[in-house]
Amino acid sequence: NIAGWVHPILSRVARGGMVTSPEKTRSKAVRAPFLVLGMLCVALGYIGIVVPGMPSTVFFICAVWSFKRSSPKFELWMLNHRLFGPTLREWDEHRAISVRTKIVAIVTMTAFMSVSIFFIKSTPGKLALAVVWLLVATYIATRRTRAATA
Repeated sequence: NIAGWVHPILSRVARGGMVTSPEKTRSKAVRAPFLVLGMLCVALGYIGIVVPGMPSTVFFICAVWSFKRSSPKFELWMLNHRLFGPTLREWDEHRAISVRTKIVAIVTMTAFMSVSIFFIKSTPGKLALAVVWLLVATYIATRRTRAATA
């Protein structure tokens, strides 16, 4: 049985099902903007990997959301990507963030916000960055955490 060793999403495809069926529920005119949005989010996600302080995961999550509405092929590509697929699957299937991902996100964000606050001269600007950091860090920290699977 292929479902025993293949990821649940792939096992649905192996059984003849689709991850989503946008072709049956939406016209091409409705799917096209979602596909464009998904591609834009993938591009921004890749830029976020190399540009310090710019997020990437949020754009990849948006891309998966967009591809669910436009292209099962690209949705599977994102969910099974060797680098960010596991994080995207965790979020997509369980709305959860692993402890490691939470730590990396909050530490990285703290480092870049600290550097930004150091260089900003304006007190209101420093306060605004601190508030944004607090809100985002709180959001990340309070998301469901799934236990690591062996």
